Parts: sequence; C-alpha cells; structure tokens
Amino acid sequence: MNLSLNDSRLKPLLQQISKVAEHIHSYGWAEANAGNISINVSSLFSLDEVGSKQLFLVSKTGSRYRQTALNPKENLLLVLSDKESDVFLPSDARPTSEWISHKCLQMQRPQFSVILHTHPAEIIALRQVPELQDIKLLNKLLPEILPEFPLYLPEGIAMAPLCPPGSKALCDASACALKDEKALIWSGHGLLTFSDDLDFALDYMEIIVKACRVFFLYPDLLKRF
Repeated sequence: MNLSLNDSRLKPLLQQISKVAEHIHSYGWAEANAGNISINVSSLFSLDEVGSKQLFLVSKTGSRYRQTALNPKENLLLVLSDKESDVFLPSDARPTSEWISHKCLQMQRPQFSVILHTHPAEIIALRQVPELQDIKLLNKLLPEILPEFPLYLPEGIAMAPLCPPGSKALCDASACALKDEKALIWSGHGLLTFSDDLDFALDYMEIIVKACRVFFLYPDLLKRF
C-alpha cells in the first residue's frame, strides 16, 4: 500500500493544518495534548488507491497542537477505514484516543470532511452555569451577544452531556445530539466544529468562543432570558 503523508497531494492541506494548529495553540485552546483533528481526504485519491473505504488524516495519539504547527507530518497519520475496521498508515502509528467519536461522526455526517476539536476554557466553563445546559436557551443567548453568530451558524449549536473522553458513550451521545448543526459542545470537555474546509471550521470555533467569552464578561445578560 503506497498511501503516505509524503504524497504531494496532501502538501497544501498539511500546510493549512500547520497554520490552523498554530492559531489554536496561540489561543490557549489546547493544553498539553488536548484536542484533535480528523479530515476525510478520500477525494484527493483515486478509487484504485482507497477502494470502498474512506481515507482520513487524523491526529496521532499523544500529539500536541503546538507540535503539529511545527511538523504536521510527525503528528498526524492516515487511517483507511470502513465501519468494521481501520488500517493505520504508517502501521506503527495510532490515532487520537477520541478517534472512536471522530469516526462515528465522520461516517454519520459525510457532508462535513473536517472535524476540529479543541478545549477552550470558555466552553468548559459553561458547565458551571446550570441554565446554559439548556441548549435552547444557549442558542437564544449567543446570537444576541454576537451578531455574526447567526450568519455563520444559522442552525445553532448542539450539546452532548458529560461523558468519559474517548468512550463509546460520548460517541453515541454526540451522534444523538447532532442534527444539522456545524458545532457540538462536549459538556465540561470542549468544542467540535464541522465543515468541508478547515478554515471555516476554525471560523465557527472563533465565533462560538468569542460569544461565550463576552457572556462571562457580562453574565447578567442571562437575566434577559
């Protein structure tokens, strides 16, 4: 099997990942090895190369966004996957411990090739505001705070309850919570955004985090609702 991160067809995407990873680290959204990414890159390759499977570019287990910014090839791997099995390329690499959730959502929502996951403090802090565990209320509040919110995220955002990271329970809760939304809060854990373009996935994340930051600057806004 000749699939490799050294393939020239992946070079522009690896450069883009490097820049996005640098932003994420500079924002403080990825302490230690927190957060991860998966991108369906099947469209870059021929049917002869991937067959009936899907090909994903995925964060390695233990990788850090700050290291991914400097050397994406060393911190990512390819995963050739179908519902039953995964083939890791290179064979001695392993994906992030949250690959089970990434794979589940990638297979369920093929219209989005990119899943971006980070740990913004403002998102994690939402769990400390009991009222905002009501996703309907949160989806009323955030557009009022930031006018750009409904322009980029007209479907609103979804939320999955607190579940152990990397668990089947988190995978199932995520799949259940999502409909057409392009963003998902893992309660007490972090944020995922979905797109067919990595820069747009980062845009959605920036908008959501900024709206939440403004809320914590002015928590009395909640009294309006």
